[in-house]
Amino acid sequence: MAISIKKNFECVGCKRNTPFGQTCFLCAKTNSVNQLLIVADYKNPLIEKILKFLKYKFISDLERPLSVLIKKYLKWLTLDKKFNVFQANPLLIFVPLHPRRLNWRGFNQSELLAKDIADTFQMEMASDIIERSGNAVPQADIKEREERLKNLNGIFRIKNGTKIVGIEVLLIDDICTTGATLNECAKVLKENGATKIVALVVARG
Repeated sequence: MAISIKKNFECVGCKRNTPFGQTCFLCAKTNSVNQLLIVADYKNPLIEKILKFLKYKFISDLERPLSVLIKKYLKWLTLDKKFNVFQANPLLIFVPLHPRRLNWRGFNQSELLAKDIADTFQMEMASDIIERSGNAVPQADIKEREERLKNLNGIFRIKNGTKIVGIEVLLIDDICTTGATLNECAKVLKENGATKIVALVVARG
């Protein structure tokens, strides 16, 4: 089964169609992510299977087909939609895992994806900016949006904020569901000087 890129855009909060995934006026009041770019459709069984095997069966090599798909998506954005996500020379930052979860899995799938983007497009990636300071219940285990938001409150903290002052950030994660994780990351990044947060995810669950 072929994997197609996703060619429509939606707000990170309400999921309504918006230009290039810009956060709508209403959701911007409670969401620090400025823009959400979604590479593929999670309803594609192959995408769902790859993501689940990558995260829960620890097959890190499955990052490769996802990276190929991300490159295809970014090329489409640039050539067909005339939108260059790298125009402002953003700093690449990936959503961190708690150290215990990182040790359990052996790798951070979002870091693998971010590194591949950085290598391909000669971008700067920073792994020393933000860390996960609390060991919350995994978001995948929580169904209710409000509970997801509470679960992540205050869970991220900045280690080195000097690099992000006045800088646009391209925030990388594998999957977005409610957007709570991305929002919490974006919030602390902006509180420490980042000017704009564009989130790029493989799929939205």
